[in-house]
Amino acid sequence: MEARLFLVVIWMCACVAYEYDSGSPAGYMSDCPGMNASTEFTEKTRRSLSAVVMRPAAGYVRSRETKCRLSVAGAACAARWLDLRKRRTQVLVAGYLDASFSPVVRSVAGAYLNLGRNVILVEVFPLLIRTYPMAARITRPLGRLLGEFLAELTGRGLPPSRLEISGGSLGAHVAYYASVKYRELTGRKPARLTGLDPAGPCFRNLPPWERFNAGGAERVDALHTNIDGFGIAHPMGHVDFYANGGEFQPSMVGDFIMPCFLLCSHLRSAFYWLLAYDNPDKFIAVRCDTMEQARKGDCYNKPIVYNFLGPKTNHSKPGIYYLPTSERTPYYLGEEGLRKRRYGHNDYLLKTSVEPEGDVMV
Repeated sequence: MEARLFLVVIWMCACVAYEYDSGSPAGYMSDCPGMNASTEFTEKTRRSLSAVVMRPAAGYVRSRETKCRLSVAGAACAARWLDLRKRRTQVLVAGYLDASFSPVVRSVAGAYLNLGRNVILVEVFPLLIRTYPMAARITRPLGRLLGEFLAELTGRGLPPSRLEISGGSLGAHVAYYASVKYRELTGRKPARLTGLDPAGPCFRNLPPWERFNAGGAERVDALHTNIDGFGIAHPMGHVDFYANGGEFQPSMVGDFIMPCFLLCSHLRSAFYWLLAYDNPDKFIAVRCDTMEQARKGDCYNKPIVYNFLGPKTNHSKPGIYYLPTSERTPYYLGEEGLRKRRYGHNDYLLKTSVEPEGDVMV
């Protein structure tokens, strides 16, 4: 009798625990002290800030570049180097512990240069190479300075309709703050703002208008790849892509599953984005009714509405999109992404057990 009573109590406790644990994960380091405090740069720090300004070039040299100060005066340097009126200008802001000279940043810049665009790389090194909560706090003043720089470029001939800004992780919030300052100074919004897994730690519980959101530009899109770790789960743009549910990204090398947890999944957003520009109609996503459906890839039980990640994103079809990928490069599924997979975002697990003859066990 006592044993039976004990089991009933355990069962009731489990039910209560399950009931209270049924919501979305809180996410990693959601709150940080001082995020709403006013943070300013010293004059010495302001003088040290710069941007790499790049323009397409013919022949074997894909681009030519120079370095300008990230200031109103520095905008004159950039305006002399770039064709602001005829070319679209792409601004790139890297994230935590990154730099303008990193291979990933340079690869993304190269994709835009191949499209014939001007490229401005905001130099975040060594500014964002410090304790993470401090790096998060200084995204605001950095964004404001970038906004002033871009507004001055508009005064020198850059139309807002030809200005696009992309940022990864912390850089997504810098890009948003820059867009807000730009609108304040010019009365216009940039044409497009893109966030590659916008950073969640220290930002997740801020009001939407205090972090990356759809108010930043005429067209705003976000790619989510690690929503409960280094990213943010909530929809943030006019179009939000949740790659493989947005939490963890599948990864296999040969016939072996390789863990792709927090940092790996967070960084995967840059690789998807880069490959989407090389394959503009291959990363096909399906619209969902809710973020919860997108987490599971449960978005196929109705007439399919689809969209493309990358340069062909259709912002006139706003909403939440589930973006399925494969577990190996080049990651895209093409039209296969329009068909529901047997195990949704975990479908790649079917490929992990191989018979000696090479037949996959199902």
